[in-house]
Amino acid sequence: MENIKISLGTGGADGEISVVRVDGVIDTMTATELEKVMNSLLDQKRYSIVIDLGGVDYISSAGWGIFISNIREIRQNEGDIKLARLVPNVREIFELLEFDSILQCFDNVEKAKQDFETRPRGIDAPEEHGARESMVQKLTGAGASVTVADPAVAVEQTVTIEAQQSLDIRERPADLESRVLELVREDPFYSISEMKRIINTENSLGVKAGWWKVRSILKAHDLISKRKRFRYARKG
Repeated sequence: MENIKISLGTGGADGEISVVRVDGVIDTMTATELEKVMNSLLDQKRYSIVIDLGGVDYISSAGWGIFISNIREIRQNEGDIKLARLVPNVREIFELLEFDSILQCFDNVEKAKQDFETRPRGIDAPEEHGARESMVQKLTGAGASVTVADPAVAVEQTVTIEAQQSLDIRERPADLESRVLELVREDPFYSISEMKRIINTENSLGVKAGWWKVRSILKAHDLISKRKRFRYARKG
């Protein structure tokens, strides 16, 4: 897939650590490629995983969901997922969503690999389980209701809900301003360029969306920053 490149390596004294390097964008279109790689590692019972995100400048909620969806199985098998080399833009979202209470991130791959060798392994503590439930509510949004026993399942359901909401939005007519605001609610971390591309690809409004026009709509609603868009999306 042209927007994502994934390569695999190993580390650790016995090569038991899998290093997944990702370059490009992890969104609803490319997340399936990463999911295939992660599922393949689990099928091989490789549970010590480092994700090198140094070449990734955007991760949608679908992408974040992949990291979380199998974390219970991984930790039950004395493994873990550790993130490395998050660029500032991605790290800002990582911390905004409070993923730092669930997953560890490191400045480089070597530190992430070393952490596997120096820290005890095992299933996450109860408070960490609660943190995942809180994260699911953030991904789902204030207006949605997802109640399941395992928050990993909830993340998968959240991604499905978002996909269906996106289809529903495209099926009904809307003016440009309404569509921009709908996209903010759908995924507050879309960039202005991504919003423009989505709207023009849909071709359902009868007008072309320009970068400055989309920005002016966001500015009029005080939604220029991703933090403000995130808060707006949570309000529904």
